[in-house]
Amino acid sequence: MELLKTFNPDNLITFTESATQHLISQVEETDGAIGVSLGLMPNGCAGFEYKWDIVTAVEEGYKEHDLGPYKFLLDERSADYLSGSIVDLVNEGLKGKTLTVRSPKASGECGCGESVTFDV
Repeated sequence: MELLKTFNPDNLITFTESATQHLISQVEETDGAIGVSLGLMPNGCAGFEYKWDIVTAVEEGYKEHDLGPYKFLLDERSADYLSGSIVDLVNEGLKGKTLTVRSPKASGECGCGESVTFDV
């Protein structure tokens, strides 16, 4: 028997513990910050680039989610592309620690991992 999967908007994107702690520490280092935002912007050699920002207010066009005691704001236009993604903090040698987004809807990424392609 197959189980019915349901959409849970609070778990649109999953954060690893290390990514959560990293983002919380970034928010706590910024005066007046209430959380972080994530969106996609047309850029890079693969087509889109992930855009992270520390935010001090909820901007129009973003949906609010929880990130520990802070807010995670997701660009509504990017939500369909990023649904089901996992955000992790990885050590990339010379580049140091980097937030990575693994989207099940991404069809490819550039060699340096800075931009991503979606065939939607």
